[in-house]
Amino acid sequence: MRIYTCGPVAMYPEVASVRQDVSGYFRTPEYGTLVKHCLKELSAFIGNPVPQSMLYLACSGTGAMEAVVENCATPSDKALVINGGSFGLRFCELLGYHGIPFKSVKLRWNERLCEKHLSTFDNRGFSLLFVNLDETSTGQLYDLDLLSDFCERNGMLLIADVISAFLCDDFSMEKSGIDAAIFSSQKGLCCSPGCSFVSVSSRMKEKILNSKSAPATRYFDFKDYFTNLTRGQTPYTPPVMVMYEVEAMLRRVSLSGGFNAWINRIADKARAFRQSVTEAGYQIPDYPLSNMLTPVCLNGTDACDIARDLKEYGFLVSPCGGDLSKRIFRVCHLGNTSPEDDQMLIDALYDIRQKRIKK
Repeated sequence: MRIYTCGPVAMYPEVASVRQDVSGYFRTPEYGTLVKHCLKELSAFIGNPVPQSMLYLACSGTGAMEAVVENCATPSDKALVINGGSFGLRFCELLGYHGIPFKSVKLRWNERLCEKHLSTFDNRGFSLLFVNLDETSTGQLYDLDLLSDFCERNGMLLIADVISAFLCDDFSMEKSGIDAAIFSSQKGLCCSPGCSFVSVSSRMKEKILNSKSAPATRYFDFKDYFTNLTRGQTPYTPPVMVMYEVEAMLRRVSLSGGFNAWINRIADKARAFRQSVTEAGYQIPDYPLSNMLTPVCLNGTDACDIARDLKEYGFLVSPCGGDLSKRIFRVCHLGNTSPEDDQMLIDALYDIRQKRIKK
């Protein structure tokens, strides 16, 4: 079965085999050294030069989103959320659950974020902006320059879930003024799920360390994580084997030509697929898309039916939930798939379309 789901993605052989060769014990100087090396590399990729500014957590991406809400926002803040899909809605739910005042910029699934959506919130006392840089449920890649300019002119801190953009799309925390960035192991890093990362700017780190209030959960108290980070450890048991996979994946990126070459390779895969899938008679949205995935739009055909048909051809893709379940399915461009695999997927989609037309 060829895997084109939006995470976990198909792992590379040298990454998947790591678990056979290493020990799972972690309270050693050697493991701490490995972790600090990995976090330094990841900080460089995400464009954050602040030393000791990246934490790693034993949780899913949603766990990291909640940990950031707990540590980076307080009831005295006023947050604004870009709510253009399932994961923008998740930020809204987390903020509401933790009693953080917020408003949301609600977008229809196929609506492009633009200046008019933000300008109505100028000078209204907002202190934080939450965004899923790539809204994974729709594939829209939001305009980071637009968001950064809005935050700068309003004196806001910018918090970005980059779970589906990290190691897929070219961006820099420092250049774009991102104050907290969240990503996970199972997407751009092409590793097993279970490890998430939070990278913070110097001003966000200062806010966290100087906060007089404790987060809602003891487990996610970032102050403890910063203390343990000096030796490459966490307060509690970390996702040990995933970190060894991350080390192997970072080595692969380096041997493939480095960060820019890796991003360009994924961009080329996405571009080639989008051209081919439209030539096969399918549609894709006209809003900006992340390199990570392509949402394929359907009219008059249930997207879940197409996903099931593809499974019969040996391909796993990601259907959507909720209102989009019948409208789109998503094809991921990450992981251990080849141009030949991509072409077979296109051939399968063309064949499925032809059979349905004949019906």
